Amino acid sequence: MPLSRTEPVELVNMCMVINEAAQEVLVEDKTDVAWKFGHTFPGGHVEPGEPVSDAMIREVFEETGLTVSQLESCGTVEWFDKDEQYRKIGFLYRTSHYTGKLKQGDEGRIFWLPLTDLNTSNTAESFMEMLAIFTKPHAIDAVSSEMNGALKLTPNEGHD
Repeated sequence: MPLSRTEPVELVNMCMVINEAAQEVLVEDKTDVAWKFGHTFPGGHVEPGEPVSDAMIREVFEETGLTVSQLESCGTVEWFDKDEQYRKIGFLYRTSHYTGKLKQGDEGRIFWLPLTDLNTSNTAESFMEMLAIFTKPHAIDAVSSEMNGALKLTPNEGHD
């Protein structure tokens, strides 16, 4: 019998929305999470049949009231759940292009914060590893051998 090359996959996304004039990023303190509480960026799940970038635009709007455009892919993150035999893949984006008025969503407090104020003690689990991906000039990836576990950046040959 041939080896199966399929497995259940959960698709998620996250976006770093940048206010260039104020030198701040939009952060969210989500309250309904299965990991360490702390600052993170808006994001959520990709619905079945929904394009990933459309899901990102939808999630940012639902959580912040802002409509984002000109999304730039920063990279991906992957977590593996060996017990459940599935993986979660996160697509990371950034943009400084948005319109609308900021409003609080149902998932947690939303506010602007200088990027330099984010640190290990005030951010969600593995967020600082993801922040390293968001702030690189080129797309890179990260992986964890356990669900919601610590991320390890994947070496990307040819880039600084």
